[in-house]
Amino acid sequence: MTDSDFARRWQRRFVQRGATLEDDAGIAGWTPTGLASRFRQFRQLWENVEPPPGHWLDLGCGAGTYTRYLHEGGRKAVGLDYSQPSLHKARQRTSVDIPWVAGDAQRLPFGDDRFDGVLCLGVLQALPEARPALAEMARVVRPGGEIWVDALNARCLPNALGEWRRKRAGRPAHLRYDDYTTVTGELEALGLEVRQVAWLLLLPGRLGRLQLWAEGGLVRSAMRILPGAEGRFCHSFLVQGRVRESSRGWSSE
Repeated sequence: MTDSDFARRWQRRFVQRGATLEDDAGIAGWTPTGLASRFRQFRQLWENVEPPPGHWLDLGCGAGTYTRYLHEGGRKAVGLDYSQPSLHKARQRTSVDIPWVAGDAQRLPFGDDRFDGVLCLGVLQALPEARPALAEMARVVRPGGEIWVDALNARCLPNALGEWRRKRAGRPAHLRYDDYTTVTGELEALGLEVRQVAWLLLLPGRLGRLQLWAEGGLVRSAMRILPGAEGRFCHSFLVQGRVRESSRGWSSE
């Protein structure tokens, strides 16, 4: 399967999901417990820091779960997705005036330095490679602004096992996985300072009843004590980066 075949396959899937499903999780390609867990872990990270106010882009917004959260937090949010049916659902379930834009993550329809921040969750795994989308995010965020982007963890043993089984059965790769050092390296090369890499723990659906316990302090503390445990067992990771003031060829100092 070529890169373009992979991308078209996922675009068709998301368009179909937006057209046939009604719940935010299903439209985004997650189970209800999976989306709830991801949102809960993101929100904890977000509320522990002070991301810049102002204009934010939710890139790959789906039905608008995170776009609405940004708006409720006092930010001027814009939701972008390549699935028109998903955007229609987002518009239907939002009473406030949020702009919903159809567009491609790898060719954003915005000028340079347009936003104070970009939130991009659940997108990179459905793209052939990360760099084009990361470069576009860096382009549209002003110096001092932030990018919050997640990716599926290539080092995670359960992820690697699942893909090995698919390959052994002669099936194409289901999703694309990233090494966190590659994503952070790309962001740094694009002029960002990486402020944190957070590991997101998501249990298989059959163990969903244990998810809240797994997110708790005891499990987290144990994983931090064991060298490399988070990287080997966490389903995905989230990177927070800030665009350096000098990345556009000038400095505020």
